[in-house]
Amino acid sequence: MKIVKIQASGLKLFGKELNIDFYAKQRVIADKNEMLSKIFSNIYANNVISMVGVNASGKTVTLKIISFVMHMLSNDPINKIVYSDILEDLNEDGEVVFNIYFVTNGRKLSKLRTVIRKKPYENDLKKEYSAKYYISDEKIWSKPFSSIRSKNDLFDFTNIEPSIQRNNDEPYLLEDISLIIALNKKLNDNFAFIDTMDLTDINRLRIIGDFPTSLIQFLDPSIEYLKCDYIDKNEKKIEAKLKFYGKDEIISYSPAEICKYLSSGTIKGINIFMTALFVLKEGGYIIIDELENHFNKEIVSTLIRFFLDNNVNTSGAVLIFSTHYVELLDIFERNDNIFITKNINGIIVENLADLLKRNDIKKSELFQSGYLENTTPSYEAYINLKRAIMQMSIDSEV
Repeated sequence: MKIVKIQASGLKLFGKELNIDFYAKQRVIADKNEMLSKIFSNIYANNVISMVGVNASGKTVTLKIISFVMHMLSNDPINKIVYSDILEDLNEDGEVVFNIYFVTNGRKLSKLRTVIRKKPYENDLKKEYSAKYYISDEKIWSKPFSSIRSKNDLFDFTNIEPSIQRNNDEPYLLEDISLIIALNKKLNDNFAFIDTMDLTDINRLRIIGDFPTSLIQFLDPSIEYLKCDYIDKNEKKIEAKLKFYGKDEIISYSPAEICKYLSSGTIKGINIFMTALFVLKEGGYIIIDELENHFNKEIVSTLIRFFLDNNVNTSGAVLIFSTHYVELLDIFERNDNIFITKNINGIIVENLADLLKRNDIKKSELFQSGYLENTTPSYEAYINLKRAIMQMSIDSEV
């Protein structure tokens, strides 16, 4: 399964409908499509999607929504998805609607419309109302690739009857599991997806194995090797061996202990790059919040370039990340894989291609110049902070 577009409406934190396009909206030039993966005909997908914005602009929340949708497409119950908190502000009369456009291995473009509502029930012990979420309505439409002549036809399902429609009376279908489970079983379609957002501020090894020497030395040239493997998988006993050049081998039976000898960048690098290797192989999706956290620019740039290089990314894997560092965007030749998040009376997410038609402008300079409103801290905020710091200095001298 390949996602083409995600639409979400009814989310209280957002100022308007959220639209995340995974396909290349701009014109594709034949000799530059190495940054893209072909979906069908002349429709391509971006291999890297970035969220950029100032602090508290909605980057992480937007990633949570993408993750929520991907969990739902993976047949996870919506009440057990870790980011179901995106629905918290939903009242009993409201609803959240997801329109998800995707391509299956059945060579069809499909649309899934999922309506989520809040279901109240009385808790006899607390004598108060609690609630859970359920899918009140759901339909899937499909059309063959041959019926799509241009990008204008992609999301037009007019006069097409639903191929699958939800019936909440069906005993096999739980009320918080998407109807997509039926299509996944019918087509035996795989959906490889890994969310690493929980690693943003946690500094410990999550991956067990004999790590490639090339990766370890790329992250830390002073390390000769690092091996971490199970002694007993049933008992979950682990042995880690670490050797720095010119030093004795360190052996530990605790990943936490071995982490004391590694930098935070090396630890995060092992977790992220090893996960990325799996996703690159399977052609799936990886979500990373604050990609630059613990990394220097070259390490981050290398990871991004792996996904942009069709010699490395042979299966059309997609990297989805957020960043504060607009300099990273200078790697991109396109605008349509960059989303700008702003929080002005609600979160707004805009595709750079809708704001800027030219690709030849250096993106970091564009953001830093203030040409795009609310993409940098305001001058007024800067002056107020400067005055406050100056006043603190004066007060300390008194």
